[in-house]
Amino acid sequence: MIPRRPFLLSALVAVLAIVGPSMITGTARAVPTADVITDLGSPLTSLTVMEGAFGREADGRDVVYAVPAGENARLNVVDVHSRQLVRTVPLPGAAGAWAITVATDGSVYVGSYANAHLYRYRPETGTVTDLGQPIPGESSMYGLTSGKDGTVYAGTYPNAHAFKYDPATDEVTDYGSLDPVQQYARAAVYDPDHDALFVGLATPQAKLIRIDLATGEKQDLTPPGLTAKDFQDLDYANNRVFGNATSRLVVFDATTGQQVSFTDTTTGNLVTDYPIGARGVSAAGPGGVYFTNNLALTRYDPATDTVGPVGSGVRITRGAAIGYGWITDNGKPMLYGLGGNYSGGTWRYDPQTGVLEQWSSPFQYVPVALMHTIADPTTGKVFLNAFLNGSTGAYDPVTGRLALTARQGQVEGWSWGPDGKLYVGVYPYGRVSIWDPHVPESPTNPLPLFSLVDSHLQNRPVSVAPTRNRVYVGTTPGYGEYGGALTIYDLTSGALAVHRNIVPDQTIASVLPTGPNLWAGSSIESGQGTEPRATEAHLIRVDPTTGAVLADVVPVPGADSINELSVGPDGNLWGLADGTVFVANPSTGQVLRQIPVFNGSTGAADGALSWRDGYLYGVAGGRLFRVDSLDDHETVLRDHGLNRLTQTPDGTYYTLLRPDGWTLPTNLASYVPPLDACPQSDLRATVWTGNIDSEVVNRHVRFGCTLIDDLPDAEATWPSHGAYVSAVNAKVRQLEADGVITRAEAFAITWAAARSNVGS
Repeated sequence: MIPRRPFLLSALVAVLAIVGPSMITGTARAVPTADVITDLGSPLTSLTVMEGAFGREADGRDVVYAVPAGENARLNVVDVHSRQLVRTVPLPGAAGAWAITVATDGSVYVGSYANAHLYRYRPETGTVTDLGQPIPGESSMYGLTSGKDGTVYAGTYPNAHAFKYDPATDEVTDYGSLDPVQQYARAAVYDPDHDALFVGLATPQAKLIRIDLATGEKQDLTPPGLTAKDFQDLDYANNRVFGNATSRLVVFDATTGQQVSFTDTTTGNLVTDYPIGARGVSAAGPGGVYFTNNLALTRYDPATDTVGPVGSGVRITRGAAIGYGWITDNGKPMLYGLGGNYSGGTWRYDPQTGVLEQWSSPFQYVPVALMHTIADPTTGKVFLNAFLNGSTGAYDPVTGRLALTARQGQVEGWSWGPDGKLYVGVYPYGRVSIWDPHVPESPTNPLPLFSLVDSHLQNRPVSVAPTRNRVYVGTTPGYGEYGGALTIYDLTSGALAVHRNIVPDQTIASVLPTGPNLWAGSSIESGQGTEPRATEAHLIRVDPTTGAVLADVVPVPGADSINELSVGPDGNLWGLADGTVFVANPSTGQVLRQIPVFNGSTGAADGALSWRDGYLYGVAGGRLFRVDSLDDHETVLRDHGLNRLTQTPDGTYYTLLRPDGWTLPTNLASYVPPLDACPQSDLRATVWTGNIDSEVVNRHVRFGCTLIDDLPDAEATWPSHGAYVSAVNAKVRQLEADGVITRAEAFAITWAAARSNVGS
């Protein structure tokens, strides 16, 4: 029992008679005018080439043209005989190119992303002209193909247009959107024998459209049994249209439009498709057209409609073919090829002798767009992963240098497991692997656990949450598909449970296992090439064993995506829904409060949250922000250009930076939070004096230090209870005089101290 102290009670009652109890909220904090981040530059360079083309410079040199992906991309010209870089020419505003072709007049045309401009390079001047955006509103161009008299044709995304550009008149002919659902006109080829354009559409279902260029008539030639999602490439030779339909070679008769059956020379079987691992096939040369299949050089003979390897052991070891050209060397036609996206691999094949020669062309490496970052909690290094390219490196903050590590592929989500290893989710395979970056790379490091793209049509693991026994994964579905999945993988047994459409037609964008509960947040987006069917994101509690949905709430009505979930210092569930932070009951999901940070929608790959001594730091919508967990005050620290967020053991934050005027983040940046004068602050919601709750709202009185932190330490050894109460009384009077607390709050805290057992 706590003895009564009449000398204190009388004074406290007197104060209580003058003022009643009161609560105050935090004071406003101004957004800083100076930039709070430090730009650390582009730590990772790479060589990512989507497609190449062979041609000839004005001085007669045989060259290969390609555009390494990167902000303010440049057309590279490499001499295939001397194997030297001739020149690089800027393509202002382009981040890369999925399309390149050499026109009949020798001009080189490039179709870019993400601005969908058409650029023309003239070998005689060595200069590029930006011809602008042929189809307004489009973001990418595909399938550039050469027509007659120097004209070129191409397709676009996201409205699946096809068009012609005529350099004689500088005019564009728009053939319109070719489908009300399909978003990609991803492949195109000109048929010179019938003055027709074949266009391949992509997602959710591959379609082949023939346009009669004389009349403009459009004809759908898609075979009823075609199951492919897309046409990735189209080529023409000898009255045959060759298509790469989701990595299967299909062939059509250009006159009838009918699909052609052909003979597999290895098995003797008549087939309607054949594996292809290449950006289409070559132009016709001795023996037919050529392509790569699992790196084996393969030939299709249009004269006999047969297909098979050119010989034993003729393998393109520097990557699948992404461009071809026939060049005469010493009076003999030789097939040249550009192989692979990441090495500049180039090769020459002699169809007469069967000799294959391979080398790397010296394309210019450029700063790579960055996809993801995560800090190593043991070493303090910061891992970075490249967009598209998939390269991964470890940045050392001490030296400022980056060392390349095991290539992961494009990382959509990764997290550290309790075993000290990284669990990595990779696009486009829907693959999850275990990677231990502290030991050398080997055939089992990284170790693939499972892949979902073929079996369950999931290709982007945007949230990966490992525990001691399980890995929980949230995914976006594949191109043209609706319905993401929550996947549960048992690390002991290898059992895999995939719960698709657990939130109908939505991606599972965030996953958080916590105690007996498994929480997940959804995003209304589905596979690329689709329009959302859902209208708002859901927060669900899931049975981690069965996948059954136990609770389903909409924490922020109208929000597109719940990108991140976390447990706060108060034990509640904190989440990020677009630009709003919400706090929810950790058992029921009932929303306790919302904290708007900014207005605007986000996607499943946007958003990060991190706790630091009572403050919630986040990145979303390009912004870096901070929320005080005690009074919910938000501060936007930087309002543009950022993506992802990770914290090193010393408390420094690292994020990805998109330089002003650029399309994608290429730079690493750091943010050092203000010095915390009270590490491990007491973050209880109300002010306690020992074992007594004063019911005064706790808050930060200065950065990092709460009201409880400023009071005399109740855990210290006090000579008497009166000494503790007197010390508390003196402190609250000072805080009251400084305007930090009200008189009523000062009384309530002293009254609580008087009733406490501290010093008894």
